[in-house]
Amino acid sequence: MADLIEELTDLPIKTQEAVLKNLSEEMIPLEIDGDVFMIHKDVSSLIDNLVLQIGDLKKQERINARKKND
Repeated sequence: MADLIEELTDLPIKTQEAVLKNLSEEMIPLEIDGDVFMIHKDVSSLIDNLVLQIGDLKKQERINARKKND
């Protein structure tokens, strides 16, 4: 049996479908400054990859700075 989500009843059908589709996808919690947000798994992967790239760039900058000082 389906439950009614009252907050969706005033929205257009297409918007309701989009909201329900998002609810059915795999979501992962992300904590920022003590607040927890639910984000899509793909967005979490993107954030993880960006963090790794930033780490690589910082490492390369340190290497370049050492070479410059030598």
